[in-house]
Amino acid sequence: MIIAKSFNTKILFYILGLTISFIGFCFIPSIVTAYIFQEPTLIVFTFSLIFALIIGGSIMYVNRKYPQSLTKKEGRAVVGLIWSIAPITASVPFLLLPQYFTSPINALFESFSGFTTTGSSILHNIEIIPKSVLIWRALTQWIGGLGITLFIIMFMKNFRNGSNYLFNAEFTSIDKEKIHPHIKQTVSRIFLIYFSYTILAFILLFFGDMDIFTAICHSLSTISTGGFTTVNGNIGQFSSYTQYVIMGLMFLSGISYVLVYWLFKGKAEKLFKDEQTKAYTLIIIIGTITLFVSLFFFHDHNFVVSLKSSLFHIISVVSTTGYYMPEAQDFGLFAVVFIIILMFIGGSSSSSCTGLKIIRVIILYKYLQQSFKQMFHPRAVLPIRYNKVALVDEATGLVFGFFFLYLMIFILGAFILTLLGNDFLPSIALSVSNLSNVGPVVGYISPETTYDTLNDGSKITLMILMIIGRLEIFSFLAMFSKSIWTKD
Repeated sequence: MIIAKSFNTKILFYILGLTISFIGFCFIPSIVTAYIFQEPTLIVFTFSLIFALIIGGSIMYVNRKYPQSLTKKEGRAVVGLIWSIAPITASVPFLLLPQYFTSPINALFESFSGFTTTGSSILHNIEIIPKSVLIWRALTQWIGGLGITLFIIMFMKNFRNGSNYLFNAEFTSIDKEKIHPHIKQTVSRIFLIYFSYTILAFILLFFGDMDIFTAICHSLSTISTGGFTTVNGNIGQFSSYTQYVIMGLMFLSGISYVLVYWLFKGKAEKLFKDEQTKAYTLIIIIGTITLFVSLFFFHDHNFVVSLKSSLFHIISVVSTTGYYMPEAQDFGLFAVVFIIILMFIGGSSSSSCTGLKIIRVIILYKYLQQSFKQMFHPRAVLPIRYNKVALVDEATGLVFGFFFLYLMIFILGAFILTLLGNDFLPSIALSVSNLSNVGPVVGYISPETTYDTLNDGSKITLMILMIIGRLEIFSFLAMFSKSIWTKD
C-alpha cells in the first residue's frame, strides 16, 4: 500500500516568508517619496515595512532548515501561493489609508490589480492621491510584470533543482528556451533586459512633458504592461511625443525577453525569424488598419487622429497594457467588439504580457490547418511545427486544454458578474479585460462602468479572474488540487 507523505511545508513557508520580506523591502521607495514630499503616509509605509519584515523574517527563521528540494507538483502550488500572499502583503498600506481605499475589498482590489499588471483601479480622482501611494502602485506593477517568482528565485539559496520547477511554473508557455544552463543566470539576464527597458523608458518620457516623478511611475507601469497612471486623463493628458514613445515602449514590452537577449548577443535571426514575433507584429498592423477604417470612414475622425488613435489602442490592447485616450469613447460597437476579441490574444510568451499568448493562437491555427488537410489525406503524417520544430501531441493537447479552460473561465466570469447585477455588455468587457489583465480599457468599452462603483461581489470575482489570468490558470488550479498536496 502506498502511504501519502505530506507536502514539503518547510520550504513552502520559507518561500512565503521570503516573499513577505521581499515585499517589505519594496516599501522603501514609498518611504523615501513620502519623506521627500513630506507626506503623512510616511508612518503608514514605515509601519508596513516593519510589519512585513517581522512577519516574513519570523517565518523564514522558523523554517530556515528546510529540505533543499522541490518537486514539479510542489513548484506549481508554491507559485500560486506566492502570487496570493504578495498582493495581500502589499495591500497593508492601502488598508491603513481608508480615506482613499474605503474598504478592505477596495484595498485588496488595487493591490491584486497592480501585481497582476491588470491596471484596473477603484481610485476615481487619482491626482489627489499622495505620491508615495502612486509610486507604490506603479512599483507593484513593475514587480508583477517581471514575475514575483523570478525575484524569489534570485534571492533563494541552496535550492538545487527547485528553481527550475518554479521558473517553469511561472512561465507556463511552450517555448521555455533558457539563455543559460543555470536558472538563476537565466533569470538575471531577463532582469537585466527588464531593468534596461525601464531606464530607457524613463529617459524617453522625461525628455517629453513628464516631470521626474511622473516619468518614473509611467516607466514602471508601461514596461510591465500594467497600465496604472498618475493623472485622471490617462495617456490622453500628455503630448503627442509622449504618446508615441509609450506606443513604442508597449510594443517593445510585448516581445519575448529571451529573443531580445539573443538580439543583443548578435543572433538577430532568432528574433526576426521567430513565428510569434512576426505574428505579433502582423496582428498589430492588421488591427490598426481595421480600427482606422472604422474610425476614419464611419465615425468622422480626421486622418491623423484616426491613425494615431488606432495604432495606440491596438498596441495597448495586444500588449495587455490597457492605456487609452479620450477618443476611444467614440469608437462605436464594431470597434468595441473587435477590441474585445483582441483582448483574448495577448502578447508574446516570455514577456510581461498576459492573455492567451500568441504562440498558443499560432498552434491552434496550425492545428485547424492540419485537421483540414487530414480530411483529404487521411494516411498522411502531418506534424504541427513551430519555428520549424515538430511539436509532440502532448504540447498540442496542453494548448487545447488551456484554450478550453480560458474560454470556460471567461464565460463563467461574465455569467457571475451578470448575476451580481451588472449589465450584459459591461459584464463581458469586465470578464475578458480582467482575465486577460488588460484592465482600464473597460472605461471606453462601457464609459458608464467604473470599478469603484462595482459591488464587493463583482470586485472579488474580478480579483479571482486577475490572478487566474496572470498565473495562466494551471498554477492557480494547482493550489486546490488534492494530488498536489500529497505525494507518493
